[in-house]
Amino acid sequence: MTLRFLGKTLGVVLVAWLAIANAAQAQDKNDQALLEKTKTIAGTAEFLRAVPKHFARLVAVDPAKRQVTLLVEGERLAKVWTVVPDAELKVSGWWGRLEQFTPGDRVWAWFKMNRASQPLAISMLADELSEQDIHGAGVTLKRVDGGKISLQGVKGDVRELDASRAEVHLGDAPGRIADLPAGTTLYVQSAGGDARLVLDAAAFEKHRREQRESLDARWITEGLPGTVAFLHIFSGEMDLMLDHEAMRWGRWLKPGDEVTLEAEPPIKAVVKSATPWRERTQLRLVVNGLDQADLAPGQRLSLHVPTPPVEVNRSSLPADLDRPRSKDERIEWFLATIYCSCTIGGDICTGHFYTLASCNPNGCGMPNHMRQILAQQIDKGLTDRQILEELSKERGSDLLRPHLAP
Repeated sequence: MTLRFLGKTLGVVLVAWLAIANAAQAQDKNDQALLEKTKTIAGTAEFLRAVPKHFARLVAVDPAKRQVTLLVEGERLAKVWTVVPDAELKVSGWWGRLEQFTPGDRVWAWFKMNRASQPLAISMLADELSEQDIHGAGVTLKRVDGGKISLQGVKGDVRELDASRAEVHLGDAPGRIADLPAGTTLYVQSAGGDARLVLDAAAFEKHRREQRESLDARWITEGLPGTVAFLHIFSGEMDLMLDHEAMRWGRWLKPGDEVTLEAEPPIKAVVKSATPWRERTQLRLVVNGLDQADLAPGQRLSLHVPTPPVEVNRSSLPADLDRPRSKDERIEWFLATIYCSCTIGGDICTGHFYTLASCNPNGCGMPNHMRQILAQQIDKGLTDRQILEELSKERGSDLLRPHLAP
């Protein structure tokens, strides 16, 4: 090889290297510009912080009309509110249905707003037991004075309630207020100034288990709730977005599973794919094109699915664990599966109550930080199960459950 030829070769390589470097620099500028543009449009703060959240007395419930009448604490007049079709409904520490709420009870409600920041409807409704669970481990009994009890919430507020007529459960057995020592962790449902139901931690878990079993039974008979996201009658495919509550049963579905859409007459379908989408599950279904004719995007539909085995349904780990995925797909699957475990408090962190994939990455560094951690663990050859078990040891049980930091 002559020096002249070697020089030309090096020159070509140098030019190519400079071209690649310039292209990379240009791409970095484009990426930065896009990032700034999305920040300008999307904002850098979590929207959840702006959502009005109030305790209220549940005056009346109309499940057929999906309406509740609430007297918000601090207000004088009760008002009728529509509950949005895919609202989060929490009963006894689990998901529930409107007819399971008891009029007269104290509830915690989130209000959907319009662009003028005016409340329009209810987007989340929780009984007090669920609210206390969402914010931590119940409330603390400060004092028992005859039939009255003083309770300290996780936010530091102290309430005094008349518990003389309360239904009290300690573990699996009925109990008495007089038997409760100060410092006991309780879950208390109040109605007005009275404690209606008082549970210790073990009794609360029993109630949660019973509520979970009751909802399982409803999923079997009524189907999983979802929304039609896309229809393509010419290809014979459609997308159905399952609600948050259907995470486990929806993600257990596999390509080839036979399912049925609740319609008149029922619509048979086959699962083509089941993909996590934030806290929801996107199902692509193969459906006869003509059967889609009476459906419309945005329509609420129930989906009847095969019941998962007990060991799958009761496991704390996701039902679609360790399925074949690319590295990037695995990372995004994790973010759509776990809840943020940071300590940001004040009911403002989206990824606490939904999943980490729902956090705004323009204002929160946790999603991208977690992506880096997950990439490193995947590169080590760890399975999804091993990664989740390691993360759970480090970050606690909140990693796999909706919660809020007080």
